[in-house]
Order: sequence, then C-alpha cells, then structure tokens
Amino acid sequence: MLRDLALAAKAACSREDQESLVPIIEQLRDLGEIAFKRGILALEGELSQIKDPLLKLGVEMIVDKTDPENVRDILDSDIYYNESNGRELLKKIIIREGLLRIQAGDNARSILICTKIFLGKVDPGVW
Repeated sequence: MLRDLALAAKAACSREDQESLVPIIEQLRDLGEIAFKRGILALEGELSQIKDPLLKLGVEMIVDKTDPENVRDILDSDIYYNESNGRELLKKIIIREGLLRIQAGDNARSILICTKIFLGKVDPGVW
C-alpha cells in the first residue's frame, strides 16, 4: 500500500469527488471476486467492459501473468510521473491497490476493505 504523505496531499479531494469513485471500487471488488473464484484468466472475458485505461492496462498485465513487481512499477510510474492530482490521482491510487490485491489472490472482501480505506471508510459494510 502506498504510504507517501506528499502523494496523499496531492490526492486530496472533496467528499463528492471521493464518492464518485465508489463505482471503481465496486468494479475492483467484482473483478477480484471473478479472479478469486474462477482464476486470473477469467478476467480476460471482462476486458471489453473496462472503460478506465489504467484499470484495463493493469488487468491485461495480470491476465498476461506479468511479474507482480513489474505491474507495481508500471502502475507506480503512472501515479508518480503523470501529472494527476485530486480525484484523478486518488482514482489511480485506488486502482493500483485493487489490482495488486487481485494479482496477489486476495478475496473480494479484502479488496473492498483495502480500497475503501482511501475514501476514509474502514467498515466494509458501510458506504
């Protein structure tokens, strides 16, 4: 999990902007459930439904069995070197965390908890 205070400050955004990221968290949870129950290769069938370019790239890398360190490096490079801030940066951080958890084989509940925390929500049953 990223623990960079300067990056966290750049990712700060309004409560409304944070709430707009709930669908991406739900999509990560759903992708994690598919991968956990049916295997990573089952995610290939979901690619056509993924609209976010970073999420799609990450799922493609995972399906292609790219080494986890390479996936992390590529996602980190996008976060640190593309000039995003606020909501867009927070979305990239959430996507990174969710994808790395999916690749690690975490279950959907764990993915949900570890991505919702970026919105200040710890309880997995509360939106």
